[in-house]
Amino acid sequence: MSFDVIEARHHLLRAIRHFFYVRGYLEVETPYLMATAPPDPYIEPVRAFVDGKGPFFLHTSPEMGMKKLLSMGHERIFEISKVFRVEELQEVHSIEFTMLEWYRKGTYAEALEETRRLIMASLRALAIEDREKYFAPPWPVFDLGELCLEKTGMNPLVMDRASLFAALKGKGFPGIGSHEPWEDLFFKLFIQEVEPKIGCASPYFIKDWPAAVSTMAKRKDAHRVERFELYMRGIEIANGYTELLEPDEQRQRFERDNLVRQGQGKKGFPPDEEFLQGLGAIKGPRAGVSLGIDRLLMVILDKGTIEEVLPLRFTT
Repeated sequence: MSFDVIEARHHLLRAIRHFFYVRGYLEVETPYLMATAPPDPYIEPVRAFVDGKGPFFLHTSPEMGMKKLLSMGHERIFEISKVFRVEELQEVHSIEFTMLEWYRKGTYAEALEETRRLIMASLRALAIEDREKYFAPPWPVFDLGELCLEKTGMNPLVMDRASLFAALKGKGFPGIGSHEPWEDLFFKLFIQEVEPKIGCASPYFIKDWPAAVSTMAKRKDAHRVERFELYMRGIEIANGYTELLEPDEQRQRFERDNLVRQGQGKKGFPPDEEFLQGLGAIKGPRAGVSLGIDRLLMVILDKGTIEEVLPLRFTT
């Protein structure tokens, strides 16, 4: 690890903190160890045992802890923390990585613009002039359903599982199983047929994602939620949404996710009752964003792998 990368990380973290401090945000800390975990079918937490007791779970995101703080009356908060997920060390994945997460009053539309402002402020702080052309505004905002329709001729967001499977089979789509759930079919279509065809020469946002793959986001309509993702050089950098603040609906979504996990041969997770109870105390609308610090640094420094921007190499 060269000193210039370590120094760049320092300047990036300092710029992020300054951005939020001057906007009246409160920096917070939440527990890394949890008694349970969100039952996301596509994110697996790292288990931990203490004196033979457990399993406990290292948090995959500070989201649940931060929303508990929101329920106590805190309005504008941010956290920079290590998070942990069971993943292979690959180009843009690591078991341990650094995440920025923040919450504010408003909707995902306001959070999307704040995300862009944050990154531009961070870029200026690092003073990397040869990157300015790539980051120059405007950054396109694509509607996911329209994007899928343009690139594939179908909009999976308005299709049920049977219709989507039949459409993919009709197009000779490879590698799909007859028992795969809608979510898996959607991700295969998006990753294999949509992402590679976007080819944008600047950062871009994709908004209005399927409700089925967005467990904690507020509904926009019957099929979609108020959620965006930010991409740079084909890499997902940030994910934000208007928060779902209805405890009963959130419980139902957790139950649905646990059923999907069971279908994948994974164990489910009991709900965090303190978290569910606290949701009802948050006055909306509220928006939250999570951003991968390491991935952002990769793009800013034009590095090819996450390992190149980690302070110390992960070893097993």
